[in-house]
Amino acid sequence: MSETSYEERTEQATPRRREEAREKGQVAKSTDLCAALTLLGSLVILQVAGSGMLEALTLLTRSSLDSLSDGGVTADSVRSYYGYCAYFLFAASAPLLLGTLAVGIGANLLQSGFIWSAEPLTPDLGRLDPFKGMGRLVSRRGAVRLLISLFKVVVIGTVAWVTIKNDLSATASVIGLGPFSIVLFSAGLVLKLGYRVVAALIILALADYAFVRFQYERELMMTKQEIKEEMKRMDGDPLTRDRRRRMQRQIIMQRMMHKVPQADVVITNPTELAIAIQYDPDEMSAPVCVAKGAGFIAARIREIAAAARVPIVENKPVARLLYKRVEVGSEIPVELYQAVAEILAYVYRIKGKTLATAA
Repeated sequence: MSETSYEERTEQATPRRREEAREKGQVAKSTDLCAALTLLGSLVILQVAGSGMLEALTLLTRSSLDSLSDGGVTADSVRSYYGYCAYFLFAASAPLLLGTLAVGIGANLLQSGFIWSAEPLTPDLGRLDPFKGMGRLVSRRGAVRLLISLFKVVVIGTVAWVTIKNDLSATASVIGLGPFSIVLFSAGLVLKLGYRVVAALIILALADYAFVRFQYERELMMTKQEIKEEMKRMDGDPLTRDRRRRMQRQIIMQRMMHKVPQADVVITNPTELAIAIQYDPDEMSAPVCVAKGAGFIAARIREIAAAARVPIVENKPVARLLYKRVEVGSEIPVELYQAVAEILAYVYRIKGKTLATAA
C-alpha cells in the first residue's frame, strides 16, 4: 500500500486499484472468522460422525489388545500391525480432517473469492528487520490488536467458566457409570462448551471482519494525484493518444466524404458551412445528413460535390440550423422538413425529378 498519510487520501479506490491489490494478494480477510467457522464445522462433524469415529477407535483398541496374545513379534507382524492401525486411524479421523479442511477453504473463499497470486509467498528480507518488527508491535494498530486479543480471551474464558460452573453438579452423577457412558457424557459436555464458545467467537469474528474491511477500504483510498497518474497510465502517452484520435477523425472524415457523391444536394452558408443531404423515398422516412463540416471540411465537401455534379444550394438560415442540430447519419428534425423539402423540390425540378414526400 502507499505510504501516503490517510489525511491526503480523499478519493475512493478505482476498479484498477482494487484489481492491482487482488493481484498482490491484498484482500479484506479476517483470520478470526476463518478460525471460528472452521471450529464450528469441526463441532458439527464431530456431532454427526462422532459415534462412527468412536466405534472405529474402539475396534482398533480391541484388536490391538487381542493381538498381544497371538505369539511372538516379527518384522512381518509389526508391518502388518502398523498398516492395520494406520488404516483404522485414517478411517476414524478422515471425516474430521477432510471436513475441517473443506470448511476452512470455504471460509476463505467466502470472504475473498478465489485468488491466484504468488506475491505473498515471495521472500521479503525487509520483514526480518527487528526494528520494523518492534515498530509494528508498538504501533497504534498493534496496540488495538493487543486489546482486542485480551478482550477475546476474557469473553471466551467467561463463556467457558459459566458453562462448566452450571454443569458441575451434573458431573458428580457420572461416578459409578461405565466407561462408555462417561465418554458420552464428556463428549456432550465438550460439544455444549464448544458451541457456546463458537457462538461467542463468531460474534467477535464478525466485528473483526468489519474492522478489517474498514481498514482495507481506508488503505485502498487514493489521493487526487494518484488518480490523475492512473488515468495517464490507462490512457497511455499523450502523443500516442492524440495520434490515435487524429487517425480516428481521418477515418470518419474519409467515410463521410465517400458518401458526399451519393447526396441529392449540398446546402451551404455559402463558404463557412456545408451540409450534404440525401433522400430516398423508398428507403428513408425523412432526409438524412450524410456529411457536414465547417471551414476546410466544408470546402472539401463542396469540391467533392462539384466533381460528382451534386447540386450546391446556398441557404444560410437552413445551413446554420442543420449544422447545429443534425448529426452525420441522422434524419433531419421535423421542424426543418418544410425548408429541406423546398430545397429538394427545387433541385429535383432542375434534374427533372419528382419529390415524393412522406405524409
